[in-house]
Amino acid sequence: MAKKTIERGFCALCGRALLSPEGICTLSDGNQVCSKCIRRLRVMLPLIVSVDSNGIIKLRNDTMQKLNLAEAKQKMQNVTAYTEKLRANYQNANAVFAVDQVQTEKGGFLKPTIYYATGRVIYGYFDPADQVQLKHGGNAFDLELKNVLKIGSISASFGNNTVQGIGGTQCVLQFSGKGIECAPGDLIVRR
Repeated sequence: MAKKTIERGFCALCGRALLSPEGICTLSDGNQVCSKCIRRLRVMLPLIVSVDSNGIIKLRNDTMQKLNLAEAKQKMQNVTAYTEKLRANYQNANAVFAVDQVQTEKGGFLKPTIYYATGRVIYGYFDPADQVQLKHGGNAFDLELKNVLKIGSISASFGNNTVQGIGGTQCVLQFSGKGIECAPGDLIVRR
């Protein structure tokens, strides 16, 4: 028997059916936008999340919810040109991540230090096992991402906190290595 889904209407931007398990954003005028359109617009309209010292999300500021339908349509028309302009600014990298905060965890005997870089994906996307380059000062370190985590989920046991770091969203990139330097303001790029 086929799985029954309940539609919640249609996306005001693309006309796609809005399904319950997907992310839906309600604009300021009450129109709803599907998860596919949300992902495209996030590069221009980032989702900002703040977390307290206990890892609990305190504030979620979604700039997309402040738009009306006409403004959202205008942004959707400009998103490709905006992303291409960003790519040109970052030497045509496939994805760029700006580091806001860094936490480290000692690796132990013969194990390298584990780094948790919290920040925002400027554009593109990051997945676990991606080969990336950390740009710190004038230095560049080649490394492999171990995990991409939800904000507020830094710990040794990840459970189901692994996500895809998508342009315009905040996440935590986990990597390890010896001799690596990482600080707020650094960039992590995927070529």
